[in-house]
Amino acid sequence: VDPKTAISVVQRRAGRWGAASCGQPGSAMLTAREVKLVAETIAIGGCYILISASLIAFNKYLMNAERFPYAKAMTAMHMMMTSCMSLLLYLCVPSLYPTMGKARENYRTLLKYILPLGFLFALALYCSNRAYLYSTVAFLQFCKEGNVALIFAMSCLLGLQVFSWHKVGILTIVVTGCSLCAHGEVNFVWAGFLLQITSQVAECSKNLIGEMLMSGAGMKLDVLTFVLFQAPCSLLPLLVSVALSWEFEIWLAFKAHWPLILLNALNAFALNVVIATTLKRLSAVAFVIIGIVKDSVIVATSGLVFGDHISAQQQVGFAVIMTGIACWSHMKIKEQQESDKLKESQPLTRGIRGICGIRGIRGAGLMVSSPR
Repeated sequence: VDPKTAISVVQRRAGRWGAASCGQPGSAMLTAREVKLVAETIAIGGCYILISASLIAFNKYLMNAERFPYAKAMTAMHMMMTSCMSLLLYLCVPSLYPTMGKARENYRTLLKYILPLGFLFALALYCSNRAYLYSTVAFLQFCKEGNVALIFAMSCLLGLQVFSWHKVGILTIVVTGCSLCAHGEVNFVWAGFLLQITSQVAECSKNLIGEMLMSGAGMKLDVLTFVLFQAPCSLLPLLVSVALSWEFEIWLAFKAHWPLILLNALNAFALNVVIATTLKRLSAVAFVIIGIVKDSVIVATSGLVFGDHISAQQQVGFAVIMTGIACWSHMKIKEQQESDKLKESQPLTRGIRGICGIRGIRGAGLMVSSPR
């Protein structure tokens, strides 16, 4: 490392921190930036909550015996619309797909991984939509909160996370809240519960295996590129399944409600775009807070829109779940911050040690120490 470069980095950082602490113009610029960040977070977070909650309510409304109670056909419509709109979006704004070039170069290897993941995603969507025929939106949302514990258990089995009793203690809070909610369900139906659990297992498996395989294959993709490849692979098994179980009533129901079905499919695609934007633009803390607010909004609106009865025990259970999720998220964010600090300190520390030959230096009011 060039000595002048390393020392100038230290001086620039110390000068920037000094300007902020002394109330110089740099601090005013920082304040304006923070205001802009808050406004962006509210705008993106509000869109994410609105679109996500509206899709769940929309699915519940359509999955009614008097409208379109065909989960496989509706899920196939979602994937067909997502495939078409993703391709159209890529043709119009290719800059939104930064890893598309890498994906196209390695498309054979990519498809080898994406095809089984597409099947798992199709299974997760089908079971999730089918569950609306039997259970309330609030109850299914309570069940979904258990995903964090399910993912941790599966990650430990695959060697992706290190087991610790501290994490188990936090997840016990989440599981306890889920148990209270399930036990407090007035209209509990086993079919809806088993469909939802199957959906969650398939979705968690898809996420974990996808992350493990894509990272191991050296093809870390952005969200929209991944969706563009995954949607057609999910559509294929759904179309085969719809063809094998075709009923003429599906076509009659589609003709009667096709504007709503197409709007519902557009809603599903919009959610994919908003999720990609949220992951790209917002911090981990903001994403966690927005997720907690979203879950609360979905549970609250299910009672207002659909008249779902939420017992006192379920209200207590949901509060316990949110407490556990907040503790888990806080722990994961601290772990990420410590990891990022370690990565940031290593290059500068190695350069200074190479210059000075000591374990740390003091300069311009800044102490830089080598990691132990």
